[in-house]
Amino acid sequence: MNALFASAALGLVVAWPASGLGWLLGKAADRLTGDPTQRARAWNRAVALPPVMLAAMVGVSALPEETTAPVYQAALTTQAAASATATISELSVRAFSTFSGLETAGAALILGALGGLAVATVRQAVGRARLKRIAAQARPVSPELAQAVRAAARRLDTGRPEVKVSDTIDQPLLAGLATPVILLPRALVERLSPERLAPVCAHELAHLKRGDNWRLLAEHLLGGLFWMVPPYAVLRARAAATREELADALALEDAGPAARRNYAETLIDVLRTRAAPALHPAFTGKGRRPTIMRLKAITAPRDPASLGRRALLTLAGLLAVGVTVAGSIALAQQDETPGRSRSRTVITDSKTGQYVDIRSKYIRVHNAELVDGKLKIENGKMSTYHGDVQIRGRLRAPQTLVLLNGAAAPAGFDPTTLPKGAIDAVEVVHQNDGQQSHVSLNVIMKQGL
Repeated sequence: MNALFASAALGLVVAWPASGLGWLLGKAADRLTGDPTQRARAWNRAVALPPVMLAAMVGVSALPEETTAPVYQAALTTQAAASATATISELSVRAFSTFSGLETAGAALILGALGGLAVATVRQAVGRARLKRIAAQARPVSPELAQAVRAAARRLDTGRPEVKVSDTIDQPLLAGLATPVILLPRALVERLSPERLAPVCAHELAHLKRGDNWRLLAEHLLGGLFWMVPPYAVLRARAAATREELADALALEDAGPAARRNYAETLIDVLRTRAAPALHPAFTGKGRRPTIMRLKAITAPRDPASLGRRALLTLAGLLAVGVTVAGSIALAQQDETPGRSRSRTVITDSKTGQYVDIRSKYIRVHNAELVDGKLKIENGKMSTYHGDVQIRGRLRAPQTLVLLNGAAAPAGFDPTTLPKGAIDAVEVVHQNDGQQSHVSLNVIMKQGL
């Protein structure tokens, strides 16, 4: 399989652990604070992790190796990133080295993902065309409500979409992308006064201000791409729920207890008859538990997160993205494409963050062992790499002993930074005591270097 397609297939597989990492990030935000702004931000980042990993893997595999190697080395400079990279690489090597149908499985994954994306695209096109027809047939609201919505738009500092009444829908919603329209169900407009409807429209204005109509489109398409990854659907649902809470908070900013109680009653009233078309940011959201959380947040608003907790969540988000990018680069550089003639050894230790990746044109195996820091060819195995040798990874002492031309390497010598073609051969002895991996690298330089 082509390296680009192999990276894409592997990216679809690692969307599972990436979704798990995103879930941990979102749940950490839920536990740290009730501030909907920070929680929505964390869950949005969680939703972005699997596609970021997939895009990074495909992008890295498409770039020249000389371009990606420095980025890979930089990604391994921290203990957390190196440990995560070692774990991901070790699991991927174990999983795929024992699977004989790699090409068939990879092709099936890619075709399945593209098929899901095509279905999601068609559904979006059909659903949005339907909403466009509904908006075209809807009628303008009363001047009093239109004026109240304009005042809410000024307060939220956002656009002023037209507000219409529809006989087709049964919940308020924001429809459209380029020219969005707020649609209200006729039954709700007949029951409630403009004062009660204004916060409902402000909720949709909050979605417009944050660009949730565009975000939801992207998430639906990504949901089609990752339809074979059920945890990703869970992430999307949680992110959508927190965005509804945030829209409520923006709509009810500085509102009194009576206005909040009326808003909660309106939400409950709409939920009783909810059966509206999907594919848009709607007033009700989905799920019983998120609805209960929304009602609690409406009637008892949470204080903004403290500076310390915001900083902690920011660091957690950056760490999650860093781990995702580092793991993506490591996996994209695996180059396990069938038919490649290069020999390769990957030695990882997730506990210490050790990651050694050695490649060459061919390899010879001898009997050898490491005794008092010296190579003794009697028992064990020594692998000698020849031809276009390259060493990558993070070499950690004392787990990794580096020798230069059979002698102790000078201080600061790092074989992973050597230019291509500088190494004539590498003698590798790998031993595992059951707890840690110990590696000896005897780097033999080409004459004159």
